[in-house]
Amino acid sequence: MAKRRKRTNSKVPAKGRLRDMADQLWSLAVKEDWGYACAVCNHRGDLNSHHLIPRQHELTRYTLRNGCCLCRRCHQFDPDVSPHQNAAGWLLWLHREEPNLAQWYNDTILDGGHKRFSGIKNADYYIAHIQRLREYVDEDDFVRIVGKRFAAYLEEL
Repeated sequence: MAKRRKRTNSKVPAKGRLRDMADQLWSLAVKEDWGYACAVCNHRGDLNSHHLIPRQHELTRYTLRNGCCLCRRCHQFDPDVSPHQNAAGWLLWLHREEPNLAQWYNDTILDGGHKRFSGIKNADYYIAHIQRLREYVDEDDFVRIVGKRFAAYLEEL
């Protein structure tokens, strides 16, 4: 029978829940950063936050520069610019319309920065990202995502 690790503080959610909170906060911060509008077509509804470098690369997973706000159509379905349907078309659009962001992407990829994570993804790791992302979102949204009890706990840290 596998040992079950006991959490030392009942106010701290499980690691998986902390990861989900950090993901939601990152997504909301990216949308806020892009003015709640699709970067491609300026549509203001059904918005997604797209990772330029895939989120499985932990070093850049919660970096705001690694995010772009896209409507669902441009993100998933547009044959010309969807990063999921036409990666080459997406990169052409990115270089033409967002040259600074494209430069960051190229520099990060060439530098191998998307592969260097060697830390431990424990509760402290996610709590640090949650606290950093807090400054980028509305306080009511923050409390809605993390809950009143955990938000109060974070205030005590």
